[in-house]
Amino acid sequence: MTYHTPLPVPAHKLPDFPCHVAITLRLADAQRDLLVRHIRLLRDCVALSKRRWDFVIQAAAVLPAEMHLLCAFGGGHHDARGAIRLVTSTFDRHVSDHCASVWSDTCEVIEVSSRVAQLRRSFVEAAPVRAGLVSNVCDWPYSSAHMDTAQSDDMGVAMA
Repeated sequence: MTYHTPLPVPAHKLPDFPCHVAITLRLADAQRDLLVRHIRLLRDCVALSKRRWDFVIQAAAVLPAEMHLLCAFGGGHHDARGAIRLVTSTFDRHVSDHCASVWSDTCEVIEVSSRVAQLRRSFVEAAPVRAGLVSNVCDWPYSSAHMDTAQSDDMGVAMA
């Protein structure tokens, strides 16, 4: 008798019907530039959350005082708020002055359909242009717009 064990599915491969979630986080003080100043720490916080909550980042843009993400969670079950809480609390622990959180109390979490996900990706990656930081989406170094380009490894901009 022959037994076949299924091949392991890579962590980045999602089930056929992922749940897409658009997330926007803002700093409490919009004049600060903590997110780009501590980009490596922010990446580590996001990577920790990805490991814990098992999601894939499809698009990301980190601005000086806000972060936009389009994430795909496997199946219909997700806890985007738990994933966000892990990112924000870990970042806070390493950056804040211990008297108040650096994050705004409001964060936007929007579940989007698969049909709208590609449009939302473009919207997320265009955030630096809308904010007036650059004139071309590819000019902003802290964006997933570089993920498919040859320079992504050299610039160190690949999102967690």
